[in-house]
Formats: sequence, structure tokens, C-alpha cells
Amino acid sequence: MVDWSDSGFLQALLISIIGVSISVWWLYTRIMSKIEEIEERKSRKKSGEPPKSD
Repeated sequence: MVDWSDSGFLQALLISIIGVSISVWWLYTRIMSKIEEIEERKSRKKSGEPPKSD
């Protein structure tokens, strides 16, 4: 069983939850930006615009 009165355990749990939350947020934003980039490329390809050079 978990000893919820153990401050070390609660601190480690809180740090882990914050770390996982930040990781999920970062991955979500990266995936969404890639999806938007792909959709932009598809729409440019359909409209016949020349590819944008980086």
C-alpha cells in the first residue's frame, strides 16, 4: 500500500506528474505542427503553386 503521509513520495509523485504533463504537451504541439505542415503542403500541391524553398 501507499503511505500518502510520506512527503518524499508525494514530492516524487508530483514531479513525475508535472514531467509527464510537459512531455505530453510538447509531443502534442509537435505532432499538431507537423500535421498542419503536411496539410499546407497538400493544399499547395493541389493548387499548383511551386514548392517553397527553405
